[in-house]
Amino acid sequence: MEWEKIAEKLRDMIIGEIKEEFKEFRASVTGELSGFRIALEALIARQNSMENEIKELRKAIDETNKRIDELRIELKTEIMKNTERIDETNKRIDDTNKRIDDTNKRIDDTNQRIDELYLISSHIRTDLNKALSEKKVIDDMLTRIQRLEEKVAI
Repeated sequence: MEWEKIAEKLRDMIIGEIKEEFKEFRASVTGELSGFRIALEALIARQNSMENEIKELRKAIDETNKRIDELRIELKTEIMKNTERIDETNKRIDDTNKRIDDTNKRIDDTNQRIDELYLISSHIRTDLNKALSEKKVIDDMLTRIQRLEEKVAI
């Protein structure tokens, strides 16, 4: 029986030591877990903050994309208007070029007619000069005939 008492005391001592070590281990683990809990709470708070920022960024991106689409539509409309204006201007330029070509043709025709009239007037001038010189000769002859008639009549 004594061995039993000794064994029981020994067992109680070992169990007491184990309980004490377990308490210390438990306190240590509890402290470490508390530190982990604080770190996890900080990480969760940071993750929540990041998620909120991501949501705000997505919202801003969606608004930006919407505005880009609106601007794209406005730009397409303006481009179409400008294209129409350019087409109208090109048509007016083509019409003006056609009128210029017609005017140049008329000028060429007029220049050709002027050249023809110049040649005709040159011929007329030559004929006129010839006629004037013949008239002088005729006038001179008439004057001589008149003098001769006057001399004969005396």
